[in-house]
Amino acid sequence: MAFSATEAAFEGFRVVRRKPVALVFWSLFYILIFGLSILAVGRGMAEVMALSEALEAAQPTSYDEFVPLIDAYTSTFGLLMPLGIIGSAVLTAAIARSVLRPAESAFGYLRLGMDELRVLIVTVVLSIAFAVVLMVPMGFAAFMFVQAVSGGGGASVLGGILAVFATLFLALWLAVRFSLAVPITVAERKMAFFDSWSATKGRFWPLLGMGFIAFLMSMVVSLLGTIVVLPLQMGVGGFEKMAEYSGQDLGVMLQAIWPAIVAGVVTQSILSALQLAVLYAPFSAAYRDMTGDRPEKAFD
Repeated sequence: MAFSATEAAFEGFRVVRRKPVALVFWSLFYILIFGLSILAVGRGMAEVMALSEALEAAQPTSYDEFVPLIDAYTSTFGLLMPLGIIGSAVLTAAIARSVLRPAESAFGYLRLGMDELRVLIVTVVLSIAFAVVLMVPMGFAAFMFVQAVSGGGGASVLGGILAVFATLFLALWLAVRFSLAVPITVAERKMAFFDSWSATKGRFWPLLGMGFIAFLMSMVVSLLGTIVVLPLQMGVGGFEKMAEYSGQDLGVMLQAIWPAIVAGVVTQSILSALQLAVLYAPFSAAYRDMTGDRPEKAFD
């Protein structure tokens, strides 16, 4: 069935309008992920800061002296990746569920079950596949630019530029062709690695236009949100107070600016949740409209 790209592009706003409490749950989930991230990296951050201060005092001259700091930084922030991947899977599954199975609205459509596990696996596998496919043109572009630097001339520069644009278009094309993977996975309750390929056949440009409109709307949300958030943060003290506590104990600084931190976390969580809905809900709406009233039976 046909779908309207312009209609589907605004589905994120319709979801929030139909079920405003969903935005509350999604924002609270963002805050939960943020809190877990702080707990995960808190001790490691202390080590990173201590090593940074020690290096600054020692004025290192060799790479080997930086290795402990690099290792500490990598091990600390490496913990954030699993949390981010899991959190993304839960939220994108909830957004798809809000469009495809709107009756399941308890807890703002948030679940922690097989739908989320399937979305997690599909997302990770496709991301790895994308990276592998894009390595070839990216490697060619890097090679051409190295040749240009080594005296290869204008032909190498032109070849590198063309390779960059080809890589960008390939990435965009693949992203659109697999853009319905998560909606299909949630709708059909199966790991839909390649179903999106057939579902998007002949619909590349409408889906691309829909995605572009959704992206612009997310930027509008970000801009308007910033206009609202900045006065709020300034009203509770703002981060400009950090300059007053330069060189003092971190605990003293945090105690002074915690209202601004809380206001920032809460408002950014709301904005991030809304932006995610604006970006991802349109693809579930497109799939729903393509398949009529029974998206779970599509493309059999």
